[in-house]
Amino acid sequence: MRAPLCLLLLVAHAVALLTLNRRKKQAGMGPGGNCTGCVTCSEENGCSTCQQRLFLFIRREGIRQYGKCVHDCPLGFFGIRGQEVNRCRKCGATCESCFSQDFCIRCKRRFHLYKGKCLPACPPGTMTRRSTRECQERNPRQKKGRKDQRSRKDRKLDRRPDRRQGRPGPQ
Repeated sequence: MRAPLCLLLLVAHAVALLTLNRRKKQAGMGPGGNCTGCVTCSEENGCSTCQQRLFLFIRREGIRQYGKCVHDCPLGFFGIRGQEVNRCRKCGATCESCFSQDFCIRCKRRFHLYKGKCLPACPPGTMTRRSTRECQERNPRQKKGRKDQRSRKDRKLDRRPDRRQGRPGPQ
């Protein structure tokens, strides 16, 4: 009776070691980087499925692609949560970074951000803020050209009539 029990334990132990070895291979290092956070991983293509809260980012090099599980999608990509897989998707062609396919946060060079869209020029009634390349609504009081630098009081005095001569002051 002891021999069959020992044989059964030996087979169970061998199966456990084989399973452990297979898991180590799945979570090994591939040419696309490490397999941290992967549920399944191959040496040739990296991660193919990720742990529940991570995003699968697929990097392409020529005709090859490598998967990597990431907490946040890299610049130029945004995360989409799905029932089976969370994926990183590429932003639109004019976006440098985005919140979704239709909403940019920052535009690529030569484009201006206006209400989540990247435009070649700011629309009428707006002006470009150089530091961020964002289109801002123009202040209705602000006119194009030089602004009068004098104080409000001085400008008001110019409009008052000159009482001594009975005519308006200089303008």
